[in-house]
Order: sequence, then structure tokens, then C-alpha cells
Amino acid sequence: MQMWDNLPLTHQRIMGLSDAEWNHVLGIWAKVEPDLSAHGQEVIVRLFQVHPETQERFAKFKNLKTIDELKSSEEVKKHGTTVLTALGRILKQKNNHEPELKPLAESHATKHKIPVKYLEFICDIIVKVIAEKHPSDFGADSQAAMKKALELFRNDMASKYKEFGFQG
Repeated sequence: MQMWDNLPLTHQRIMGLSDAEWNHVLGIWAKVEPDLSAHGQEVIVRLFQVHPETQERFAKFKNLKTIDELKSSEEVKKHGTTVLTALGRILKQKNNHEPELKPLAESHATKHKIPVKYLEFICDIIVKVIAEKHPSDFGADSQAAMKKALELFRNDMASKYKEFGFQG
């Protein structure tokens, strides 16, 4: 048990991830990266299935009404790849991601107006998709580390949103 295990979650967030946790995150990301398009497509399709309100944010996806249409859409696949590529760049910075995060937060806050809640939705789905695609490589410790890394990402995005005047 580490000293911060008994602290409230907000204090744990401030402490960041340990080297061992980052090793878990980057280890599983190395399994995801060779097939970002399939992982990304599955994440976006699942996001729209589980949280259909998120699909309404994307004019280019509004006409896709069925799961088959979503799964066969090259635009969905392309967007999923874009999402996971950006996330991978951020994760690899091990929370020293200001140069990567700032333009992403600015576009999501000022242009796309993506609520922080939607970031929570997609982060949860990313963990589930990785767990399904890599069950033997994504055990409890790796899942906990990834969830923590994604929570840091969301918190930093939320902070940047506020800097850009978006309460998301």
C-alpha cells in the first residue's frame, strides 16, 4: 500500500502516476498502436452506441443510423484513428503533455464544444475496448494505471477548457 492510497481521489490525481504505472500504460499502448484504426473504430462505434447523444456532435456522422453503417464508415474509422493517435502522443509524454494537450483542448473547447463528460465517456470505452482486445495483457494493475492516466488527461483537459472560457 502506498502512502496516497488512503487520500481522497483528488489528492491522488495531483500525485500523478508512478514509474511502474506509466510502464503499465505504455506497455499496453504498445499493443494498441499497431492497429490504431481497428481500436479507434471500435471506440467510436461503441461511444455512439452507448452514448448516442455524442453522435449528435458530429455532423458528418448524423446520417449513420445503424451499427453496420457506423462499422463500415471510413470516416468513423478515420476519426477513431485520429483520436487514438492524439491520445497516444499525450500518454507517451507521461503527464508532461502541455504542448500536445493545449491545441487539443483549445479545439475541443472553442470549435467542437465537447463537454468534459463526453471525454469521460470515451475514456471509459477506451479501457473497455483495450480489455476486450487484449485480455491477457491488460490485467487489473494495467487497467488501474490506464484509468488513472486517462483521468489525469481529462482533468487537464477540463483545466484547459476553463482557460479557454469553456465550462464544458
